[in-house]
Amino acid sequence: MALNPEEFVTLTDHGTMKLRSAVSRAMTLPPKERKRATIVREAEPAILNFAQIKNLAAQWDERLVPIG
Repeated sequence: MALNPEEFVTLTDHGTMKLRSAVSRAMTLPPKERKRATIVREAEPAILNFAQIKNLAAQWDERLVPIG
């Protein structure tokens, strides 16, 4: 899945921002909040769950992936 990091999306409970920022913010949330994080997009897939967010973080910047 190739996504544009500059695309505007909504991180649930955190507002609208670029996809790269949403992924970064989701990865820095406290563990309980992080597992419930979702990103809503206009394109398909319309909803990215935490597993997909974590995968994007690993692709874009290994420092965003939480340890453990």
